Order: sequence, then structure tokens, then C-alpha cells
Amino acid sequence: MIEIRQRKEFLIDFMEELEEKAIKAGSYQIPFLDKMLTFMDRPDEPEILFPPYLDTAKNIAVNAYLFDDENNVLDLYVVNYDFEQNENDLLTINMTTVTEIANKAKRFITNADALVQSIDPSLQSFDLAKLISDNGESINEVNIFVITNLYYTSNKPVDITIPGIETVNVQVWDIDRVQQLITAEQGVETEYINFERDYGETLNMVLVPDPLSGVKNFDCYVGYISAELLAKAYDEWGQKLVERNVRSFLQARGSTNKGIRDTLKDPFQRKMFVAYNNGISTVARSGDIEKVEDGVNLYKIKGLGGWQIVNGGQTTASIHQAYKDGINLRDVFVQAKLTILQVNEFTTQDQHLLEDEMVSRISQYANTQNKINKSDLLANTRFMSDLEKFSRNIWIPATGGRRPESKWYFERARGQYMVDINRRKRGKEQTEFKKQYPKDKVLTKIDISKCFMSWEGYPHISSKGGEEAFKKFMDLNKSFWKTDGNNQSKITLSVYQKLIARSILNRRVQEIIEEMNLRGYKANVIYYSIAMLNHLYGDRIDLIEVWEKQSLSDKWDEVVRIIADKTLSYLRESAGERNVTQWAKQEACWIHYKENCSKELNNLI
Repeated sequence: MIEIRQRKEFLIDFMEELEEKAIKAGSYQIPFLDKMLTFMDRPDEPEILFPPYLDTAKNIAVNAYLFDDENNVLDLYVVNYDFEQNENDLLTINMTTVTEIANKAKRFITNADALVQSIDPSLQSFDLAKLISDNGESINEVNIFVITNLYYTSNKPVDITIPGIETVNVQVWDIDRVQQLITAEQGVETEYINFERDYGETLNMVLVPDPLSGVKNFDCYVGYISAELLAKAYDEWGQKLVERNVRSFLQARGSTNKGIRDTLKDPFQRKMFVAYNNGISTVARSGDIEKVEDGVNLYKIKGLGGWQIVNGGQTTASIHQAYKDGINLRDVFVQAKLTILQVNEFTTQDQHLLEDEMVSRISQYANTQNKINKSDLLANTRFMSDLEKFSRNIWIPATGGRRPESKWYFERARGQYMVDINRRKRGKEQTEFKKQYPKDKVLTKIDISKCFMSWEGYPHISSKGGEEAFKKFMDLNKSFWKTDGNNQSKITLSVYQKLIARSILNRRVQEIIEEMNLRGYKANVIYYSIAMLNHLYGDRIDLIEVWEKQSLSDKWDEVVRIIADKTLSYLRESAGERNVTQWAKQEACWIHYKENCSKELNNLI
């Protein structure tokens, strides 16, 4: 009952924000995809097709794409947005429908050669068709992302094959997955799993000695868990066991996962699994732990509270799939590490923050198979915490002698704003919170990073996506967060105000460009236009004044329009036979733009 109520409340908040953006954009699909992408943390930023490619006669659809030419991996995104979705019915989508939607993206690939001949060359979808047609033989992996506002009712892999492609993965990103991710970002789950009572087994482990005296933040145990117990636990608890690892692709697909499954199928290799596999790393808040025998460093783990698998998601998913396929796992064991977090309840520091910091470090150093994003690991630096504190305390300047009544809200962790809302009672409490922190004043760490990098002359970095922008942003501001034996610089009010001012500038430039209805490459045009605006006119734009007025003077509107129009023309023409999106990610693109277009755009005001 509680879970249903939480789903309803989450959906209401999610849809309210989307409604506002959809009205401005005149479309639901693009704002919805934009919002979902903020939770997905892909290594690069996909190119959103405007308009999306849709051929109802041939049942083909694609909303966005990303091509990793270094590893020959193609990502395709296809949106399923149901206008009937509502908090009363919580509409669902089944595996059959998901497969049909994924096949729409597949058909774009299998029809790429023909689409090159039929699509208007000025459209972004033509670039995608040409990219696939030109690189068809070298593409060895395709990831299809089905993005839906419905609730996906199955946890089974979606099997799709494409001729000539070695690996095809299908990921489903539904409302429930986003809610799980947000919950995971806010802290470890507290539910208790009783291994002995529910599964008739326990974990046998040894306690790692602690050479340090004083207060301990954790106990660490090493040992093993039977593959059958791990499979049964995952079968019952599912995503709750891996919410800290929710970005991992939890399907038994790809070379690593296929290798695990092949090992488990072979009777001899199966018994060697513990020697072949790196095992799992887990954390928990509490445990029912019993010493097996006095004088022997061996413990029986009978149950755990808040148990999370922070590394080993692929291993877990593959073992679970083998279990569902009827493979005998009784002789299979998985090496395991268990860290029991011990955050003193009387500490003056935030308990959740300390736990998050510990789990982030465990995830970072334990990880060997799955990529952990740098932005997640650095979210708990003092720099990020200080930005969060400023945003909770600094009021937005009011005009006309009125008193300030709102603030910008900096999200240090994804989904933090929604969690803050839902911690308050519906009605007056939530209304007052939203008045103080309006939805249109929410900024994520990725938002701030992209705005900063674009204004400071790195539009090619912003074009690479949030992860690259955040890493470079943190590097350029390392004096605020990294010690290396030296004193950290202290973030000041003006530093905070200027960061927000860059975001205000970015939003205004984006509004102007959206009003222009330029066809294609909107994100790249925004980044490059902002960079050129600062390159040519930055000495005439006072960031503190932008903060004080919370806007960019409208005298710059026409300048932005001219720069944006030139930017789009430049990106298309200078790319030549290259893919425009890939070209925009190169520093040479920015250097060439400054060298060839600065003189023409230098005296607009």
C-alpha cells in the first residue's frame, strides 16, 4: 500500500514538471526524453532528433542516437509516451509491447541504406542513416533504449537480433526505474533479509582484523555465498538488491555475461566458478551475525538489514538467469565481501552523507567490470556540499522593493528535489516548499557544469555530454575541492552567484534559440553560441549584474539570434562529410569556428 502511494506521488510530481515544459515546447516526447536522459548518465550526450524520425507505414521510429566510433557502439533511443498515464491507474507496459517498440529502432538500422536515399539531407535523421550505412560493417554492438512513461511489468531480457551485429542489448527506462534510482541516490534501503529463515542457508565469512584503535566506521567480512542463495535472493528482491548499482545493465547479455553463463552450463567449469569470477562487493547497515566457534575467526551471517550489491551486478544477473534457465547451481560458490556500515548516530555530521561517501568509495575501488560515473563519486566533495548549502541559504534578489521569496535549488544528488518535496505533507507544506524553491529554479550538477564549460570556452566539452563536462568542470575548479596537501580555496558568495549567472545566461540563450525554430543540433548550437558570445562580448557582460537582475539584458537578444544562426550554418558546412554531432565534440571545431567567424560576428553591438 505504501509503495503504491509513493508511486502515485512520484508520478504526480514527475508529470507536473513535464506538463510545464511540454506546453512551452509544443511537444511531450522531447521534454520527456530530455528529462529521462538526466537520470541515465550515458558517457556521451545523445543527439536528440528534431523532429523525431517516424514512419508509421514501415513501423520505424527513433528519437535520439549516439555513436561511439572508438568502440563501434551505436545507441538508439525510442520514446513511448502514453497520454493516458495517470496517478489513479498507473498504466503498465508488458514485454511484448516493449519488444515491438525496440523493433522500431531495429528497423531503422536494417533499412539504413534505403533511408539514406529517402530522407531529406537537411534532417538529423539523414545523418543517422548515413552514419549507419557508412559504418554498417564495423558496428559490433547496438544498445536500444526504450523510454516510457508507463510501468514495465517484466524483469526479463528483451531478445532482439540484428544481422551482422554481434551484440544487441535492449534497456527499458520506465517511471519505476527512475524512482528506484532516485531512492538509491538518497540512501541505502533498510529492509531486512533473513537468509537462514527464508532460504535455509547462511553466509560464512571471516572478520578482517582492524589494526587501528578507536571508533570504527565499518566491519569488513570476506568469504563466500552460494550461487543458489544469491539467485534466490535476487529472484525475490530484484532491483532492491542492486539499487546502488542500478546504472549497470542487469541483463545476461554481452561478452562478459555470456561468458559467465557458459561457465555455469559446463559441469566442470561450474565448480571452478569461484576461481574464475571476481565475486561481489556488498554493504549493509546491520546484521544478525553469530560467531561459529570461540577462538576461530569464522562467522555465520544469518540476516542483513539494508543489504546492497555495490559491485557485481553483472555476475548477479547472470547467475539469476542461469537459475531461471534451470541450471544446477548447488556446487557453485561466489566469493563475497561484506561491509557493515557503522555510522555513529551521535555524530555531528550528516549520517546519510557519511554513508553515501563510504558507499561511493567502496563502489569506486571495488569496481572492475562496470563503469562508475565520476559525477556520482565526486558529488560528495566539499565543493558540491558548499554549493548545496549556498543554494539553501541565498535568496534570489527581488525587484521593486519587495522582499525575496525564492531561492535556486542545487541538486547535489539526482532526484533530490523530488525527494525533498515528498518528505513534506501534501498541501500547505509542499506548496510553501515549491514557492521557496520553484521547479524552474532547479539546477543539477550536470546543468551547472555544462553552462560553466560553454561560457568558459569549452563548447566541444559540453557537446560530449554531462559526464565529460562535469569532470572538466571539477578539474577547472579543483582549488575548491581537492587538497593534494595544500589548503582548499573557500567557495565565496560571488563564486556561487557567478555559477548561477552562467546558468541564467544559458537558459536565456536556449529560449532565444528555441524561439528561432532552428532545425537540428540544438544542444550544440546553444553551447557554441554561448561560447562565442563570451569570446566576443564577455568583457561587456557582468555576471554579478546578471545575478542581481536574474536575467540577461534584452539588448543581447538580437546578437544571440545572429550568432546562433551563424553557428548552425558553420557546424553544417564545416563538418563536410563528417557527422555534425561528432564534429562538434572536437576541439578543432571550436578553434576553427573562432578563427573563421569571429571577425564577422565581432561588431554586432
